Amino acid sequence: MIDRRKLIVGGLALGVATAASAKVPNTTKRQAIEGIILPPDFNGALAYGRQGKLEHIRCVGLADVEDKRPVTPHTQFKWGSASKWVASATALRLVERDMLSLNAPIATYLPDFRRDTGDRVLIKHLLSNTSGITDLLVPAIKADRSLLNSTERPATILAKYGRGDLKFTPGAGWDYTPLNWVIVAAVLERITGKPLAELVGQMVLQPLHMTETGYAQMGQPPMPGLAAAYGSVVPPVRKMTAVPAFLAGSGNTASTVRDAVRAAHGIFHTALLSAGSRRELTSLHWPDQEYALGGRVHTIGNEPWAWETGKVEGYRALIAHRLSQSETIVIFNTTDMSQSQIGDWAETIATA
Repeated sequence: MIDRRKLIVGGLALGVATAASAKVPNTTKRQAIEGIILPPDFNGALAYGRQGKLEHIRCVGLADVEDKRPVTPHTQFKWGSASKWVASATALRLVERDMLSLNAPIATYLPDFRRDTGDRVLIKHLLSNTSGITDLLVPAIKADRSLLNSTERPATILAKYGRGDLKFTPGAGWDYTPLNWVIVAAVLERITGKPLAELVGQMVLQPLHMTETGYAQMGQPPMPGLAAAYGSVVPPVRKMTAVPAFLAGSGNTASTVRDAVRAAHGIFHTALLSAGSRRELTSLHWPDQEYALGGRVHTIGNEPWAWETGKVEGYRALIAHRLSQSETIVIFNTTDMSQSQIGDWAETIATA
């Protein structure tokens, strides 16, 4: 039985399937994917990959309902909170370069941050959503939607909305709020001098050859392959809003299924990260939520899987990666459906 409070997946993340098995198509996974009964308004993709290579993809429905543009292997989908995963990998690469410490307080890098809080909240608390800092940003956005069109940098946003009191002792609670990731972005931008989207591109996306991945936000190149998201398909009612760059670390990544498979293999099975960084990325900080750094570690059949989920507007994303060997399941959807249903499908594919 895995002790989730002490789960550290180090050697497992180095596991590699044999060369012989990698060459044999996994027909059971293919059959499991094709056998899933999808709702009639499902628009999206389900896929399986090994060793960073896409083995099977099931494209369903339309990437753009109004224009009748079908979903294809080149359709891009927003990751939502799975974006936190690549932001965390970027942070760990900076740790390896001695530019950042997970155990350093915020004030080390942001000396203008509220001092009593900045001296107590550590970088690892932000990456694990256990900071305890009251999020004043989300209420402000709800009261003034024009903030979603803001071009202000993360540090400026923090000066306005990052000075809330602590709700609990850092590390003693769990608070899944975007503000944690605005602070992460501000820290990484402060120590590198680069906007987060550019930094992630240089440190994760480019080394892993994720050429169909970017940031769906203002100030970034347009993504003509991006699927539209809907709250209703019949009649079509889009569920999409502008997303500011200061939320890049929280939910703005978008990519194809193929690039999601590349990301999982690259982060957990290549030299992009050291073995120590992979252990950090998969060590649970809040077991009740299965939460590690920037994502979850979910157990299926007594085996740990990296479990990167996302929900933003009408988009849904799940990138599940078996840590003992490089197997990846990707499910993207654009019709505002239940995340638990998507998780059930992923487990069905995983156990096939």
